[in-house]
Amino acid sequence: MDLYEAIEKRKSIRKFKPDFVPDTIIHKILSVGTQAPNAFNREPWEFILVKDRKLRDEITGMRIKIPPQKVALETAPVLLVVCYNNELAEDALASAYACVENILLAATAEGLGGVPLTFHGKKIKALLKIPEGYDVATVIPLGYPDESPNKPTRIPLDQKLHINGFSLK
Repeated sequence: MDLYEAIEKRKSIRKFKPDFVPDTIIHKILSVGTQAPNAFNREPWEFILVKDRKLRDEITGMRIKIPPQKVALETAPVLLVVCYNNELAEDALASAYACVENILLAATAEGLGGVPLTFHGKKIKALLKIPEGYDVATVIPLGYPDESPNKPTRIPLDQKLHINGFSLK
């Protein structure tokens, strides 16, 4: 699958088959993630693969009141937690999300699906032993899709493009 096809086909998947995802594919996807542009070439990202059922259940419990996220977290065979060194604040978060987009596109090209879910606070950091100075950018339930939702339509580019300055149309 070429890049443009992966971009067109990528959509948020929230229900997964229980099929095992080989480590070789996960490593390939993460390797592509690390090729993302990043502020001052600091590569602020760190990855935690959560495969342990008990840990996954605890993370799922943090989203019990958000049913679509709960389903995604409980059905995915692996959770990918993308953390970042927060020394550069917004620049580090922006860099982490460039990495996340590469990961999501690579996952699509490999026949996998995922959805980036935001997690903030001390509870997930304590659970995963994330040290001071690092924050969670996202938790991505990752696996083989067990659904095929319609991709949302996008606002046409000509309604979002401004030349030489911002202007409301």
